[in-house]
Amino acid sequence: MNRQIAGGLGVILLVGAGCGGTTVALPASGAGTGGAGVASGGVGGAGGVGGAGSLGGAGSVGGGTGGVLADAGAPAVGGGGSNDSGAAGGSVDWLTPPAMLPALMAPAGATVKIHDHGAGVQIYSCAANGGGGDDGGAVTYAWTLKAPEALLFDASGAAEGTHGAGPTWTSSDGSSARGVKVIELPSPLPDAISWLLLRVSATTGIGKLAGVTYVQRLSTTGGVAPATGCDSTTAGAETRVAYTAEYYFYQGGGAADWLAPPENLPEPLQIPGSVEVKIHERGIGVQIYTCTATSGAADAGPTSYAWAFNQPDATLFDMNYAPVAIHGAGPSFTSFDGSSFTAKLLAQADAPIPNAIPWLMLKEFSVGQTVGELSDVGVVLRVNTAGGTAPATGCDTTTADTNLRVAYAADYYFFVDRP
Repeated sequence: MNRQIAGGLGVILLVGAGCGGTTVALPASGAGTGGAGVASGGVGGAGGVGGAGSLGGAGSVGGGTGGVLADAGAPAVGGGGSNDSGAAGGSVDWLTPPAMLPALMAPAGATVKIHDHGAGVQIYSCAANGGGGDDGGAVTYAWTLKAPEALLFDASGAAEGTHGAGPTWTSSDGSSARGVKVIELPSPLPDAISWLLLRVSATTGIGKLAGVTYVQRLSTTGGVAPATGCDSTTAGAETRVAYTAEYYFYQGGGAADWLAPPENLPEPLQIPGSVEVKIHERGIGVQIYTCTATSGAADAGPTSYAWAFNQPDATLFDMNYAPVAIHGAGPSFTSFDGSSFTAKLLAQADAPIPNAIPWLMLKEFSVGQTVGELSDVGVVLRVNTAGGTAPATGCDTTTADTNLRVAYAADYYFFVDRP
């Protein structure tokens, strides 16, 4: 049996609203470069994969623990994101998010519309847990998030909105957006609140937030609940912990165009006119590689080692980020309704972003259960890939036959024959 090694620090992926939802172990991959092509079976490829990335200079953290919103400092001009140019009034780079794990990236069709720097407090309440029911357990106490309270600043440092309970974001033009957490990953910084991807569940007004579909909370500092100070003597008390974050608001990719494949697909991936899209699902998981030895002929030199693609291992999510299917060896696709199929490679094209596995067109060649949403699928398009490429190093005599799990995300479009 192959041993398993993780490509970097393991993190926990939370999928679903609030603190509930599906929990998946998702290892972050280390950096790497190179390219070994697409493996047999048509899924995967090699190259480099980025980790969480460095954080940029957020604005000053005002107020400290227990501070109030008014104490939170505005960012320096142009100083919110890791990719800022620093120019007054912002720039194209102001709209470019920092490097992040693939799971946090928005689905196909979504593009950044607004970037705001947030500065304020995370409000926690000391709450009692347990002590009732049949188990007779002791009462425990813990700080529980009540709400954020922050100001939002544009690239020039001007205040242009607020962030509060819901969570909601309200622009100074009167428009607002309410979000539902779908992905949560730990911050690369210690003592900083997590990075988030949220799906917008409702908007109001006709201003700049009216068309927002997704929100990312990235490059966080501070905001973590205290480890102490919550007990029977402080039950019901509140504490306000200063934090900063970069908020990226996306448009497109929502309910209105969820089924529309990306435009201007590479030539090899042009969709045949004989099919139409039936399903779009977001895939989040890992590409698994095995460190493989290649022995040359007697005159061909010493044995060489390289990461060889093994299989994908991913969960597929619908528009609301509810898990609906799994993607595994074969490559195979299995819906939770029992329908499934395996596929083979038809065509591929390089991903438009670095360190991402190729975009693919796959064709069904073996159907499992004949009843269900995947039973009539004929063609699959894998696009909008992020991560998943094997590193160029780390495979040698000491790691031979070990497996490496590299985090990735992608959008999968399933096509059926036109009626």
